[in-house]
Amino acid sequence: MNKIKFNTDMADERVDEYKVINDMEKIDGIEIKEENFEEFKIIQVDVLNENGANAIDKQIGKYITFEMQEVKYINDREKLVEKVKEILVNLIEDKRSVLVVGLGNMYVTPDALGSKVVKQIDVTRHILKLTEDILSKDTREVSAICPGVMGNTGIQTSEIISAISELVKPEYIVVIDSLMSKSIKRVGASIQISNVGITPGSGITGINNKIDTESTNAKIVSIGVPMVVDIATITNDALNIIENSKDEKNERYQKIASTLDTQNYIVTPKDIDELIEIMADIISQSINEVM
Repeated sequence: MNKIKFNTDMADERVDEYKVINDMEKIDGIEIKEENFEEFKIIQVDVLNENGANAIDKQIGKYITFEMQEVKYINDREKLVEKVKEILVNLIEDKRSVLVVGLGNMYVTPDALGSKVVKQIDVTRHILKLTEDILSKDTREVSAICPGVMGNTGIQTSEIISAISELVKPEYIVVIDSLMSKSIKRVGASIQISNVGITPGSGITGINNKIDTESTNAKIVSIGVPMVVDIATITNDALNIIENSKDEKNERYQKIASTLDTQNYIVTPKDIDELIEIMADIISQSINEVM
């Protein structure tokens, strides 16, 4: 099978792309489940073995995606929060200490999701260290950081998190980051939750080290929202619609990407500020209710 250079961080999109390019109905080592609700649906991709991991270039584990049509106009936001909370409860053991990490650049709007979530997290570690009388005895130890980006700090994000993890010794690290999608309709309208590590900026630069259990000695839960699409993806999708054909899709994408120099150009919606705020509220509320 062809090795694909994926233009998305979303596991279910990678599965779809792999199937189309290789003209197959099912990928060995990958299972998919879907659950539909009135205003959103949940797509779970389970990568079961190395064959599945190699096919879509994702680690073995669970990738759960919430897909909404219009997150700005969703009527029952509490229902969405409740389902996100259910997923997190299944991934994070009760009463275990947690470090919440907001990845990205807080000064660049599409990349500011992590920092906006962290601002709303109810941290408890400092209170528990100073006095246990204020909080109940079963209060979970929660801390939170925004390590910034290597361009501002000169330090790889994974190195900062590893150092802090060695000091704080959390049992779980919840990492929040902005992702890349291959569909403009998914930008700011999807949430991907996973129980495996994450590589900051992998969709754009691909030069950072992984944040995983090996580097932090903690279990990892990653939460991401697609906030950008590269311009070649939009162009390629438009051509697919015009021609009503998917032949040589990956080859054509690579030609478009090369022509448009998409290493330097990504696209984000004009209402990205509002979408970031809404998603930050949903994710932070879900995390706080779990804690």
